[in-house]
Amino acid sequence: MIKTVPAYIITGFLGSGKTTLLQKILTYYKEQNLKPAIVLNEIGETNVEEELFSDENVLEMLNGCICCSIQGDFTKELYSFLTSLSKEDTPDILLIEGTGVANPLEIVDALTEPLLINHIDLYSVINLLDASKYLEYQSIFSSSKEVRTVLKSQITTSTYILLNKIDLINEKEFEKVKKKVEQIKRSDAPVVEASYGNVDIRELMERRIVTSRGNKSALNLLESSMCGCSGEHTCQEHTHNHSFQAIQIALKRPIDRLQLERWLKQLPKTLVRGKGIVQLKETVGLFQFQYSSEQLILNRLKTKTNVEPCMILIGTDLNSDAIVKSFEDTFK
Repeated sequence: MIKTVPAYIITGFLGSGKTTLLQKILTYYKEQNLKPAIVLNEIGETNVEEELFSDENVLEMLNGCICCSIQGDFTKELYSFLTSLSKEDTPDILLIEGTGVANPLEIVDALTEPLLINHIDLYSVINLLDASKYLEYQSIFSSSKEVRTVLKSQITTSTYILLNKIDLINEKEFEKVKKKVEQIKRSDAPVVEASYGNVDIRELMERRIVTSRGNKSALNLLESSMCGCSGEHTCQEHTHNHSFQAIQIALKRPIDRLQLERWLKQLPKTLVRGKGIVQLKETVGLFQFQYSSEQLILNRLKTKTNVEPCMILIGTDLNSDAIVKSFEDTFK
């Protein structure tokens, strides 16, 4: 019998800064001499961020959302993952990063399945919001119903909300964002502002959900009969058909950094996230790249990776054939 492990769900729309925050949390727990474990969920078939967590105890769930198509597999795999560890290796904390389009309600549902309920003690659902993009995502002229539905489901479920990237907006815009979030969030969920995920980690990781072993059940988060996912979804059957797509493009040769940035910026506005591993013409070695809010960030890989250079583009209603052709024409 494994011990009960405190767990946190880290949710937030594509490009909101979940991975950056996750790294800060890992550093904090290691400084406390505690052993964290991570569950990483990706829509695509490849986790291009594996190098960031090469020294961690990681369970990868690829090619689907925990919240729908792989939910049953997630419950079983997490149980197998935890029970396969020796007593000495059992984590002190479990951090679950969902995809950018995941509905936290369904992750909560998976964690409270009979197979896991006595092994997982859910402490909080932490939500990151990209404050610089939130008003744009709420506009019917520059966004889609799917995006607005996902954002709402993530906000209304969360027990802690981090308004991230406030350095990219002015005070007037920030006040508008905060007001809109306050109108739909849970009354007991604090709203904290930050840039680059810099926040008081101790406060962030406070317990905000008391499980059924206390006087309040985590199941209280599941009061709504509608799961909130975009598209057609029957919660009981866990079927899901949303318009979010992940397009993976193999990068077979080095490419020019400025050309890459220009190409990404001319893609449809329904593209909300780009990431991958790339080899640049300007310098040797491989780089991990992140693209969101029309910003390209490149970081040199410090360790060897088994992932071949590739690009993963995530968005809604994307014409994958047109995007691939555009890429091939640009980077001949």
